[in-house]
Amino acid sequence: MTTLRSKMNRYFYNHRDKGIKNLMLYIAIGNVIVYVLTLLNAETPFFYNLLRFDFDEVFSSLQLWRLITYPLCYLTEMSSPLLGLISLFFYYWCGSVLDQYWGALRFNLYYLCGIVLTDLAGILIGVVARAEFGFFGSIFSGAVNADYVNMSLLLAIAAIMPDQLVRIYFVIPVKMKWLAWLDIGLTLYGIIDWTLRLIRYRMLYFSTFLVLLIPLVAIVNFLLFFGRDAAAILPDFIRYRPTRKSWKRAVKQGTVYDADSIRHSEKKAAVSSRAPGRGDNARFRCTVCGRTELTNPKLEFRYCSKCAGYRCYCEDHIQNHVHITIQ
Repeated sequence: MTTLRSKMNRYFYNHRDKGIKNLMLYIAIGNVIVYVLTLLNAETPFFYNLLRFDFDEVFSSLQLWRLITYPLCYLTEMSSPLLGLISLFFYYWCGSVLDQYWGALRFNLYYLCGIVLTDLAGILIGVVARAEFGFFGSIFSGAVNADYVNMSLLLAIAAIMPDQLVRIYFVIPVKMKWLAWLDIGLTLYGIIDWTLRLIRYRMLYFSTFLVLLIPLVAIVNFLLFFGRDAAAILPDFIRYRPTRKSWKRAVKQGTVYDADSIRHSEKKAAVSSRAPGRGDNARFRCTVCGRTELTNPKLEFRYCSKCAGYRCYCEDHIQNHVHITIQ
């Protein structure tokens, strides 16, 4: 059965060259330009004030470009220029990998969706803040930024290649999934810390609590695009520890293999491949469903690095199968 997500995956795959290629390169260059111009005119940073998110300017002066230009202010808003440049280079690398892996169209939509979700959260905060205080307020001025939009790139890379090693500050090797756990942990810590501050200083306003929506943007955007595949960033002892109920469900769906069933399926696949008209020249065959690039030309196939042997899976099962550990 073809699901909506698989249809979308095929559409993105067939139109992967559409969209803005190397989007993160342009965003990184724009960040550097805005930072240099702001540094040259620190007293009245014209370009920074023109591009950053400002609820009052958006709705009173209809400066709608601010809804999409605030990612160019990411480097300028960092407290440490060196740390900002390193993180900007890292997010540029993440965007380049996603652009090559997904194609320009899907990556553009992923980044744009993060911006739109942040805009919606900022507009909601602004509307409520104006109703409560009569103005947007300086307390919200720095809340709407591209920090968590860029963080969603890290989560996407961690789901696609969780065991990929990167070097923090070009020295310390860390797996991508560990970085994802760290970022999610820091996000949750920030939410709890902000909540405790509001309670401590008795700033119990609805708009101040709505600021907590901004850190959740990255996670929501990540879940929208990955769905069940988002479980790839979970620790292995959680992902691959089947309960009795999940094991029965997996057996019923035919996604669990013991030694006998593996040998039977391989023998059946070998016999079917020799049968006339059944794709005897197929290069890729899904271990779960048996489809090949000949029977389903639009399907994308990949090999699982965690399964024993050289196991191939289609795009519907590469992230949704139980790993085979028996040779």
